[in-house]
Amino acid sequence: MNFLVYALLFANNWTQFRGPGSNGVSDSAKLPTGIGPSKGVAWKVDLPPGKSSPVLAGNRIFVTAHDGSQLLTLCLDRATGREQWRAAIPAPRAERRHKLNDAAAPTPVTDGRNVYVFFADFGLAAYSVQGKELWRVPLDPMPSMQGVAGSPVLHGNRLILVVDQAQGSYMIAVNTRNGETLWKQERRPAPGGAYSTPVVFRDSKGEEQLVTFSPFELAGFSLTTGEKLWWVGGLPPQPKATPVAHNGVIYAHAVSFFGDSVAAIHPFNVVIVQNDKNQDGKIQKEEAPDGPAKQFFGVVDRNKDGAVDGTEWAGMAEVAAPKSAIVAVKPQGRGDLTESALLWKVERNVPGVPSPLLYQGVLYMLQNGGILTALDPATGTVRKQGRLTGALGDYYSSPVAGGGHIYTANQAGQVSVVRAGSEWELVGVANLDEDCFATPAIAGDAIYLRTGRSLWKFSGY
Repeated sequence: MNFLVYALLFANNWTQFRGPGSNGVSDSAKLPTGIGPSKGVAWKVDLPPGKSSPVLAGNRIFVTAHDGSQLLTLCLDRATGREQWRAAIPAPRAERRHKLNDAAAPTPVTDGRNVYVFFADFGLAAYSVQGKELWRVPLDPMPSMQGVAGSPVLHGNRLILVVDQAQGSYMIAVNTRNGETLWKQERRPAPGGAYSTPVVFRDSKGEEQLVTFSPFELAGFSLTTGEKLWWVGGLPPQPKATPVAHNGVIYAHAVSFFGDSVAAIHPFNVVIVQNDKNQDGKIQKEEAPDGPAKQFFGVVDRNKDGAVDGTEWAGMAEVAAPKSAIVAVKPQGRGDLTESALLWKVERNVPGVPSPLLYQGVLYMLQNGGILTALDPATGTVRKQGRLTGALGDYYSSPVAGGGHIYTANQAGQVSVVRAGSEWELVGVANLDEDCFATPAIAGDAIYLRTGRSLWKFSGY
């Protein structure tokens, strides 16, 4: 197919988590601003359980789900929502995960010809858009505090997955044609887990890299070999949000593991003198002072022997040190760029899960409580901060934008439409009366939103 024709066919599609460039932005000019259970609904269909976000290519929608021990990939018709096919993989195990996580949390990715899926309870698989299974790649168990949940990304014939876990973290690239491993790189363990999806980034010289937000650092890697090229350290240890890249700058945020109100952690030799009542050179839970050591004892005690030694205490202190922050980074060069690449850093009102959104010259952050903050992307200066009245509560879905508006959904299924701008304005809020964890997809003149039991298509044209 002629490249120009191919590009035009897929210009209005949403082929991966957060859409084109993983930035949550669509070039759609006309999108509905009136959304509700009976307003702007083109169709609504039932779905099996799952928390992955929908992706679209051509006239097809792809989404993952689960039914008992079956891990499902579904293809729906974009015009009607009717199911075209479903494929199932029996789950060989059930990974430990947070109650808000899900066996079908990672979002699929498609190149318009095939669709690629990842399940932490199994591994990777690929299907043609007609539903034919192309290959499977089982992966080893993935021990993680809250369950591995990052989504795979595509670059050419490479399907890339980052697995940050308590031990044995790695990054892998497989051939999209046959699932064969192209490269695999070990990574630093992530005792508390890391849940951010990587992005493909074009630096100021036009070179494409894979950027991950890993425990304690933002880093760039070679897409060809997986080699680590540069890093910016001093960041929180448990990233959940996906970075945004634009014009050679990367914006990323994460919250402190134990909370920013945690007081400084005393050195282990001081704690031993004051608290080691049985004189064994370790700290049992009943001996632990108030704070992270007592509250998160099961996490701090990494070897699970019922006591915290000096090495484990040092690990806790390292985890507790970085404050919540959003940063703007412009990497130029190789190696440790912590000092040279940091453009600005803000340590207030930082969200946990929802990814940042850069749209029409404004950088947005969305916090629990429905707090929307507009920042100057050049300086980090706050332009406006306020609440989305009528849509408070917790947020796990990331904001998306198109047609001059921002769309958000909280856990309770309250969807906000916001007129974009440094002085943003809330246009309206609708209650879909179903929980929502998935990030909306935008394609053409429509918004596709997955809730607890359904997939909705909203269109006002």
